[in-house]
Amino acid sequence: MLDLLNSELALTVTQKSLDTPFTAWAYDRFRDALARLLNVPDFPVEVALTQQSLQAQAGDTLLDLACGPGNFTIEWAKRVGPDGLVIGLDISAPMLARAAHHVHRWGLDNVLLIRGDAHHLPLADDRLEKINCSGGFHQFPDLSQALREIARVSAPGAVLTASTFAQGPADRRAAIKRWLKRRFDLHFVPLVWLAEQLADIGYHQYRWSLPGGWFGYVSARRTSED
Repeated sequence: MLDLLNSELALTVTQKSLDTPFTAWAYDRFRDALARLLNVPDFPVEVALTQQSLQAQAGDTLLDLACGPGNFTIEWAKRVGPDGLVIGLDISAPMLARAAHHVHRWGLDNVLLIRGDAHHLPLADDRLEKINCSGGFHQFPDLSQALREIARVSAPGAVLTASTFAQGPADRRAAIKRWLKRRFDLHFVPLVWLAEQLADIGYHQYRWSLPGGWFGYVSARRTSED
């Protein structure tokens, strides 16, 4: 694991809560149980939904942003094969330790794990063909800045997929989501706003779904070099 995180970076409340060995273990162990509680697709279904748009394939260079314990990182590494590369980036060292354990267990040598900040990606411009961010957008303090960084490191034609706590247009859960934001600082990304943000950075062909009403799944393609 490469630690390229600015040591002076202030973590949010949510990020701090996930930045311990115990919470990293618990998230890794009980993620699917929590998903079922929230009526969110479990991991195999979520992988299939994401892969429909991401189309990770042999030889791809792929960024798994906010990779956590590496669940998706492992899946993408299997798909890109020995000629591809998956970069798993997260702000949490305990999460990355879990990811490193899984990478070793699967015997994968096409994964690079980096501790870094989504708002200042330690990656070169215009290089990545595929970017996935599962469960990360709602945790970023400045999502607009993180999206600009995603655009910077994306090659023209790159595909972006993401899942996040989200709010749809005419959302019947809007009131309780506002309360959760006030009470627990749990952010629900407005899907219409996200479409506008992505268009501003050159990502179009935007698609979204909100199965279960809580967690949104989005995809878009970078169609310009702007």
